[in-house]
Amino acid sequence: MIPLSQQHLGALLVLLSAAGFSTLAIFIKLAYGAGANTLTILTMRFVLASLCLWLLLRYLKISPRIPTKTAIKLCLMGALGYGTMSLAFAASLQYLPASLSEMLLFTYPTIVSVLSFLIGDEEFSWQKGASLAICLLGLFFILGVSFTGLSQVGILLGLSSAIVYSCYILIGNRVLKDVHALVATTYVSSAAGFAFAAYSITTGQLILTTLPLHGWLALAGTATFGTILGILGFFAGITKIGAANASIISTAEPVLTVLLSVLILGEALTLLQSLGGLLVIGSILLLQLCTNGSNVKDESLEIG
Repeated sequence: MIPLSQQHLGALLVLLSAAGFSTLAIFIKLAYGAGANTLTILTMRFVLASLCLWLLLRYLKISPRIPTKTAIKLCLMGALGYGTMSLAFAASLQYLPASLSEMLLFTYPTIVSVLSFLIGDEEFSWQKGASLAICLLGLFFILGVSFTGLSQVGILLGLSSAIVYSCYILIGNRVLKDVHALVATTYVSSAAGFAFAAYSITTGQLILTTLPLHGWLALAGTATFGTILGILGFFAGITKIGAANASIISTAEPVLTVLLSVLILGEALTLLQSLGGLLVIGSILLLQLCTNGSNVKDESLEIG
């Protein structure tokens, strides 16, 4: 069996993360259908995930103890970073079509690549530029974005979610060099869960007692696949291939979401969406074929 290089292993981990995140839209749609509201979904997503993660740490006998300063950074990443991004994205859906909100969020690979270059974390190359351009074109085809009757508030919220998520990724790229991926995921999920729980309880927007069994199963899906698998895979992969490469590979998420929508929800797949999916996959292959890992600084620093 041929051993995987750190570059390829990191890419596979991020693809696994994208597969996990791609289920979120499906489970959230099922949860909405069962009567849950946005705050209930976000709260239970992170609360259930954090409970499972703490139990997993105990079962695997991995110490959750980390330096106080690092713990504070991870908690801020969860409560302010991931929490704010999730809220901004959810709010943008009230003003924009889901496709346009998703498109705005997925401008974050471009933002991460540019910021990584500006702050000196990574070098920029023509391969990354070409991959980003192909990704954006593919996403445009996949999501079938319409630019008619746009809401300025919705656009601002959508772009805000992308900017916040980009900062979250760049900060995580530095913090995670000294922390086990599972421990980092636990702290981030716990902080996000605490923040959402506190807000939803104080505002009286937490709906639990009236949810049917299939609603709880949908919430469990957002926690296990859309949170634990998604965040853990991304955190483990980003330390091996860098923030910019990980962000580009993550654009496989909308492709997988569309495929799941077809298989589970019975939605139709158009020829243009199929072409867009091929473009996104092609951009990821281009990045892997042209990148040997030399453009990622501190690649030897790993977690896990």
